Amino acid sequence: MSYSAHRYHAQPREQIVNAPTGFKGVVPLIPLAQIRQAIQLHQQGDLAAAEEIYTRVLSKHPAQFECVHFLGLLRHQQGRTEEGIVLLTRAIAINNAEPAAHANLGLLLHAAGRHQQALDSCNRALALDPHFVIALNNRGNAWRALGRMQEALADYEAAAALQPDYADAQVNCALLLQSAGRVADALKRYDKLVALRPTADFHHARGCMQRLLFLLDAALESFDKALQLQPAHADAWCNKASTHYLMGQQQAALDAFAQCVRLDPQSAEARFKQLMAQIPAVRERADDLDKTRERFAGALAAFRQWIDAQPAVNPLEVVGTAQPFYLAYEERNNRDLLAPYGRLCTELMASWSAQHGIAHRTARRSGAAKIRVGVVSAHFIHHPVWTAIVKGWFSALDRDSFELHAFDLGSQEDAQTAMAKESADSYHRGAGSALEWARRIIAVDPDVLIYPELGMDQLTTQLAAMRLAPRQVATWGHPETSGMPTIDAYLSARAFEHDAAQACYSERLIALPNLGCYYDPPEVAPAEVDIAALGVRPGAPLFICAGSPFKYTPEHDHVFVDIARKVAGAQFLFFTNPRLSALSEKYRHRIASAFADAGLDPARHMLAIPWQAPARFYGIMRQAHVFLDTIGFSGFNTAMQAVECGLPIVTVEGSFMRGRFASAILKRIGLDELVHSGSAEYVATAVRVATDEDYRRRLRSVLVARRAILYRDTVSIRGFEHALRMLCANLP
Repeated sequence: MSYSAHRYHAQPREQIVNAPTGFKGVVPLIPLAQIRQAIQLHQQGDLAAAEEIYTRVLSKHPAQFECVHFLGLLRHQQGRTEEGIVLLTRAIAINNAEPAAHANLGLLLHAAGRHQQALDSCNRALALDPHFVIALNNRGNAWRALGRMQEALADYEAAAALQPDYADAQVNCALLLQSAGRVADALKRYDKLVALRPTADFHHARGCMQRLLFLLDAALESFDKALQLQPAHADAWCNKASTHYLMGQQQAALDAFAQCVRLDPQSAEARFKQLMAQIPAVRERADDLDKTRERFAGALAAFRQWIDAQPAVNPLEVVGTAQPFYLAYEERNNRDLLAPYGRLCTELMASWSAQHGIAHRTARRSGAAKIRVGVVSAHFIHHPVWTAIVKGWFSALDRDSFELHAFDLGSQEDAQTAMAKESADSYHRGAGSALEWARRIIAVDPDVLIYPELGMDQLTTQLAAMRLAPRQVATWGHPETSGMPTIDAYLSARAFEHDAAQACYSERLIALPNLGCYYDPPEVAPAEVDIAALGVRPGAPLFICAGSPFKYTPEHDHVFVDIARKVAGAQFLFFTNPRLSALSEKYRHRIASAFADAGLDPARHMLAIPWQAPARFYGIMRQAHVFLDTIGFSGFNTAMQAVECGLPIVTVEGSFMRGRFASAILKRIGLDELVHSGSAEYVATAVRVATDEDYRRRLRSVLVARRAILYRDTVSIRGFEHALRMLCANLP
């Protein structure tokens, strides 16, 4: 399950200019007391009463500036923005020297999606008053919508400098910094706001930023401060629940979500996240997996029934805000659970896309010489998805037959991003909203749209749940079926799948040759690492355990105990990603309990160190004895790295693609003897590799001699090209 930033301040904050205390251009016959009363009612939120007075005055005085101006704003607040634009344009014709009218017209034009016109109106307001902070803020929003982020930030900064306690500008600075990946800088903005004005909203927003930085304890503290100030702050309860969930505190998360739903029964987002929290991130030993899955299925059905009865739910508050990410770490066929989830997402996004006029091409492009392929990913950077899957397409695809168009939803850049930009026929970034991205993808008009890591990112899920291209495909960056009817095919590999694998997918399964990928050999020079300084005892048989926390399941905790009983002094080296430290502590505590129950000292056998830079990780693996692949959800990139280091891998060939990565790699280089069908054989081989130096030396030599087979596999890339042609062959 993956959480995005909560909806609080998810859009730039804009401000309507308040009514002036005095009136300009008012003749004595106009009833000033009535106008003042109307404006007061308007500011108090009584729109009907204010409207009645505005229209009554205008029936006798149609050129009364304030009434025309504020009736225009009222129309916008009623959802009649185009009528509001007409009225504000009329007000400016009456009096074009009032900066507030130009600023408010800019706000309405921005709301209507007419961003360049909004910018022009804000410019006119600032020409009349260069220090008008509200106009600066609203112009920043127009710049941002036009993709001019530097200009937007400059306007927000200028507004904040002119009025340091102007919260909207400070918040918009933070949002812009967050969207640019500068979350730490965004957090500093909220720190300033809390110092200036310690409200529940600002404590809550600071907690959201802290959570994005995985400062989870600090985030909980901020949410608690917000709730002390405002116990009924539903958003703070929702985000507190999300934080508990990220920390593996499932029951605390469910309790907090329940409180949020009590306070805000119409919150589809809170209900949806409550549903996803039925899936534990890291399981307890006592968990009954069948009951957990039954609870999830029941909660999903109940949510579906609830949302079908709601007249006006914004799909973007549901789809992608939380995802059934951790289902993939359960060794079960998840198709029947994910299919109703996928249908729900696609039906919600279908109504949303129809509302916004999103339409795609369904027929073949006439006269097209090449197949146009779009890749939608948040990871055009050094990342496992790029390294294992996507990079090979940009390196080796036949460009005489195919175009490649990159849609980069991420916020970070590195040398791999530069490579994608250079290799792509077009590279797109920074579109912002789901609507803007959908329109940009449709404008490129791909024949095939590929989602390499569907299920890991909010925006990717929203886009994939729409039909934006004639053919849409997922692949194994997140190795699980999407369940979405909008995804036509799933690209896997023959080495990853068994004969009956189609039953695990809602999509058409296409198994590419070999490992299905064109993988560059790693360019890492191993560092010299003093493993004794890390806590490894001299001469101790060292087992590398490099899986993510959720890959370690209670059913297989016993393998560590079984190995330790047979290998004197064995040490198991685990790695802690700082972003997942709470989850790492949870699974290691569970494994430590298994050692203690067996009468073994967990401190003697278990060692945890921080996640290492690649050169140091390679340096450690060069000195280890065995790489223990995680059972049920295998590692691909880590197994490839172990092979490169000549470190023998022991694995179980799982029942599903996600449990067969290391076994596929080993079989590809002829080391089937390291691949097993169950944990007993797994333990026996791990013990032999650790204790038999001659056997270990032979395995190392085979790994080094044969590893080149794994790299730059042109057969796989030609298979990928064939799959693309096949997908497009039956287009009308």
